[in-house]
Amino acid sequence: MIRLIRFLANLCFAGSFLAFALGTLGLFRLPDPYTRLHGVGMGDTLGVGLAGLGLFLLSPTWALRIKLVIVLVLFWTINPTMTHLVAKAGLIHGVYPVEGTKVIKE
Repeated sequence: MIRLIRFLANLCFAGSFLAFALGTLGLFRLPDPYTRLHGVGMGDTLGVGLAGLGLFLLSPTWALRIKLVIVLVLFWTINPTMTHLVAKAGLIHGVYPVEGTKVIKE
C-alpha cells in the first residue's frame, strides 16, 4: 500500500512539473500579455494543485494535511483573482490584445 501511495505521489509531482513546464512554454509562445497571463495562471494553479496533492499523500499527520488543504484553497482563490486584476489593470492602462482577439466591453 505504501508503494502505491508513493507511486501516486510521484505521478502527481511529475504532472506538476509538466503543468509548470507548459505554463512556462506558454509564457514564451503566446502572442500577447493576456494570453500569456492565462497560460501561466492555469499552469501555476494546476501545478501547485498537483504538488499539493502529492504532498497530501505523503504527509504523515492529519494536522499537516489540513494545513496543506488550507494553503491550497488560499492559493486557488488568490492566484486567479490576482491574474484577473493584473489583466484588468493592463486593459485599463492601454495594453491591448493582438488583432483578432475579441474584447468584451462593459
